[in-house]
Amino acid sequence: FCYIKDCLIFSDSGETRMKIMMIDDERDCMESLAAALEPAGHHADMFSSPADAVTQYAQGKYDVVITDMRMPRMTGIQVLRVIRQIDPQARVIIMTGYGDAETAIAAVNNGAYAFFGKPVNIVELIEVLERVGKEQEQIKLSKAEQERMALEYQRLKKAHDEMIKLLDCTRSKKLEG
Repeated sequence: FCYIKDCLIFSDSGETRMKIMMIDDERDCMESLAAALEPAGHHADMFSSPADAVTQYAQGKYDVVITDMRMPRMTGIQVLRVIRQIDPQARVIIMTGYGDAETAIAAVNNGAYAFFGKPVNIVELIEVLERVGKEQEQIKLSKAEQERMALEYQRLKKAHDEMIKLLDCTRSKKLEG
């Protein structure tokens, strides 16, 4: 289950578009998938051990996690749960060579962003990564707009307070005179 369908999508910018954590006990599969994503501008850190990956996730910043479903010592669902405990907004994609409806439903019910059977259709995966990227950009823009509005509110509040002081001073002078 290591091969990939529909390869070679190229990035026009040449810069890294997304930092991906990839977890699979089959190193060849990971390397193939990482190599297929590289021309689209994505960088993947690869982990054969889910436990090591989870530890690293807590220390690093990843845009998305792609994990195999069936691995020794930890399933993709378990990886998903732990990563979502660390970051409830984490985007986790699960892939498996043993896809059945129950597994897909369990993945989605536990918060998986997407579910792919192997062989992974690279075009579809890149479309999902593009969607993640657009969502993250919207979140950044929203946060920037919130910060801008907070600063504007502070500026207007200060102007309002100064205006009140000026009015109070004017009233005091009228009462004195």
